Amino acid sequence: MRAVTISLFGFLLAIAAIDISFCNGNSNALCIERERQALLKFKQDLIDQSNRLSSWVEGENCCEWLGVFCNNLTGHVKELHLGLLSRSPAEDVPVVERDAHEDKPIALWDAYFRSAEWDAYFRSKLGGRVNPSLIELKCLNFLDLSNNDFGGLAIPEFIGSMKSLTYLNLSRANFRGTIPHMLGNLSNLHCLDLGYNSLFEAKTLQWVSGLSSLQYLDLSSADLGKATDWLQATHKLPSLVELHLSGCNLNNDSSPISVNYKSLAVLDLSTNTLSSVPTWIFSLRSLVSIDLSSNEVEGVIPNGFQICLLSNFLILVGIHSLLHRHSAGCLISTNFNSLVLAVSACKSLCNLDERWICQITEFDHKGIRNHREFGLRCSLDRLGVI
Repeated sequence: MRAVTISLFGFLLAIAAIDISFCNGNSNALCIERERQALLKFKQDLIDQSNRLSSWVEGENCCEWLGVFCNNLTGHVKELHLGLLSRSPAEDVPVVERDAHEDKPIALWDAYFRSAEWDAYFRSKLGGRVNPSLIELKCLNFLDLSNNDFGGLAIPEFIGSMKSLTYLNLSRANFRGTIPHMLGNLSNLHCLDLGYNSLFEAKTLQWVSGLSSLQYLDLSSADLGKATDWLQATHKLPSLVELHLSGCNLNNDSSPISVNYKSLAVLDLSTNTLSSVPTWIFSLRSLVSIDLSSNEVEGVIPNGFQICLLSNFLILVGIHSLLHRHSAGCLISTNFNSLVLAVSACKSLCNLDERWICQITEFDHKGIRNHREFGLRCSLDRLGVI
């Protein structure tokens, strides 16, 4: 979820940095020659237009290279931080601005993409291919290659044999093709982020069930339309806290299943083709945040949400067309004993089921008043005040 997602990423990053087995240590040491050579081979296959890896040279201590973190006692390489910031400079550029003299919009994108700032950002992306020499890094537990540009290559299958990994982030790196099932061998993974590439799953998502330690999973934008077992596979993960499946071509699963997400707190199913609110979400007692925006959901808000409201802090972002198809998104959140309805051009708010609203413990009338500027156009009297 964009502005309101309750992310546990900081917590997961801290976990991912924990060393395992003989990789632990506390004092300074030089890097291991075999691992230095593995990194140099890895660099040789990369396209580095901005010379980001200029410090990666023969004869130097690889533990002091950019993005390389070693165990201070053993010298083993334990982390590779080679991802770019998730936000590009373009995200701060408005699409249009108004001409003060002629009062007409002026497109800014073309000029921006020709700017030096954009060129510098694009050139800073690493490209080329991921050399299998990384297998030599036996103690590597953290690998971040996100926001680079690997030119539509497939995710290398050898990564599935790097069993020391606890954190793997390949998001927004222009990988294409099928998701390698070898990744299911990474039983120590706490975080797997493959989001926003051009990936697809041809048959099944059962390989995910092998990730017994997984706490964070992001497959956003991967086409899972043929992986009809995505729910059966992911709910078996005992420690899963966040699940992001935005834009995955998911449909409603009509098969009966007893869902057992014991720890799931954040669920993002936005931008799919769900025609109704999945009833199994009402059994998720640990859920604190859910995104169902940009689906095809319509109808009255299900009474089952009231059960969630009684015990959790629940965020619903943009359940489109609960009463009218193509209405804009609504935000409904509760803080244990109060309900706040915030609106962003929510045309169907006037048609919310008043009986459902009145069954909430307390209705925060002031909360609605404070968000009139976001597009509330209906009478507060129609919503009712408790």
